Amino acid sequence: MSSCHSKVEDDYFYILDKEYTATQNDKNKIHSLYLKENEKYKETQDLKYLISSKYIEQFLYLEDRSKRISLIYELLRINNKEYKYITTACNFYLALEFQETSPKLSLQFLNRAIYIEDRSEKKLFLPHLYHLKGKWYYSQKNYSQAKLYFKKALNTFSKEDILHIASMYNNFALCDSMMGSLDLSIKQTQYAIQILQKKNNLNEQETAFLYLMKGNLGAYYLNKKEYQLAEKFLTEELEFYKKTDKYILDIARNADELFKLYRITNQQDKEKKLVDLLVTIVPKMTDLSYKIEVCEFLLDYYIKNGDLRGIELQSAELLKMTKKNQEDTVRDLDSVSDILNGYILKNINQEYDYKISEHRKKNVLLVVLVVFVILVCIRTILQIRKKNKLERELLEIQNSILENSKENLEKDIQLQKGKIKNLHLNLNLKIETEKAFLENLKKMKKSKNANPEDTLKDLFFQTNNLLQIDQKNHDFIDESSGETKEFMKKLAERFTFLTESELKLCVYFRLNLSSKEVSLLENIRPGSVRVYKTKLKYKIGLDKETDLSAFLNSIK
Repeated sequence: MSSCHSKVEDDYFYILDKEYTATQNDKNKIHSLYLKENEKYKETQDLKYLISSKYIEQFLYLEDRSKRISLIYELLRINNKEYKYITTACNFYLALEFQETSPKLSLQFLNRAIYIEDRSEKKLFLPHLYHLKGKWYYSQKNYSQAKLYFKKALNTFSKEDILHIASMYNNFALCDSMMGSLDLSIKQTQYAIQILQKKNNLNEQETAFLYLMKGNLGAYYLNKKEYQLAEKFLTEELEFYKKTDKYILDIARNADELFKLYRITNQQDKEKKLVDLLVTIVPKMTDLSYKIEVCEFLLDYYIKNGDLRGIELQSAELLKMTKKNQEDTVRDLDSVSDILNGYILKNINQEYDYKISEHRKKNVLLVVLVVFVILVCIRTILQIRKKNKLERELLEIQNSILENSKENLEKDIQLQKGKIKNLHLNLNLKIETEKAFLENLKKMKKSKNANPEDTLKDLFFQTNNLLQIDQKNHDFIDESSGETKEFMKKLAERFTFLTESELKLCVYFRLNLSSKEVSLLENIRPGSVRVYKTKLKYKIGLDKETDLSAFLNSIK
């Protein structure tokens, strides 16, 4: 369901949020604000004021996690996605509540809030959502991704919101520190401190954050082993926290770095003073997890200094607190589980009728879809069968054509072989006839009583035989002229530097004619043919071992 309320009504909750922020977590002021919204609801019975009163009420239980989670879930149920601002805020606060105990669940709430807020016009919550997602990635030790979301938050915060802008640079420094870039961490923190120091009359929250960053700066210098600067900034932070009991938990957070510093620099007197301070603040602390942390510091100190009495007291205290913390954790988990289950059951009851209706619609659509799919399948099967039949018929025709082509090709090959054989025979016959012709000439020269007329007849007959043999050879060449021209064309395109006479010789070499046979056809000496053959191989780029005839026959 999407909200049908105007943006003006969403703005009402934004203004209310600002009023809450102005209380600076003063319970009396928060309670007064709650009563005011509740009175509006009683007077008007307007759902908006019921939602606004519940929204403020959950801030009264910041220290009671189970109660607050219960109120936020109740607020989600009442709102029922009517006001985007409230839906986003509830998902944001649930993400905060579960970020340590259930990171995956926290991320689900956070992503849901970002999805809603990213599509809103004003995006009032978006920078805080990016900030929280950056913290989530930081807790998962994915520091590069954390920096990415801190950068998104920085770009989304208003320029006047210097506290959050300084906070983003402080977060960059924390990420850089974890990635080993201490110099960059120091630079980023110093810049964040300068942002706050430029403002006149810092409020209490801004002042506290300024000293927190100074403590972070001291920790970076401690890691760089610049102990004098580390002590300066860590001490400034501690002295600020000591001014009021409001910052007792911050003293506990700060103590760890100071303990390390005093031990490294062997300042036992300052270490003892810090221990005495922690002993005085433990009874004032309400957060059990921080109490345990402080007791662990003290126990570690007593063990290192061999203080048996201190070890005994802190060990007993630590055991009691650990046991109580476990019981509280189990009770808290049970309570939160009950809240979650209750919320889920309420949603199931609310959505049950809607789901039945939707289920019926889906069944009708499913039947229509099944019928449609069956019809499509039948049509597809028929088309496939028709296509397969056509393909088979086409394949049979192609096979028949191939068989006929194969037979014709084999006949043509046999015919060409016969013609080449006849060419060889004619050439041999020409050689023998020419020899006989020469012998007759020699006899005429030697014989003085020869009859001239008979001799001329004989020579005429032999010359006629030679002409007939040449005519047969030329007939064969003419029959192959189409194929020869095509071959010569391809050869000329591939080897543009070959002359016409060289191309013609390539035709003879392709037929595998001997040098003697080529010389008879071209009326040149066999030796010249061999020279031409060698030159041709060189020009074409063939080595001595490569057969020229085989190469020429490979050209198709």
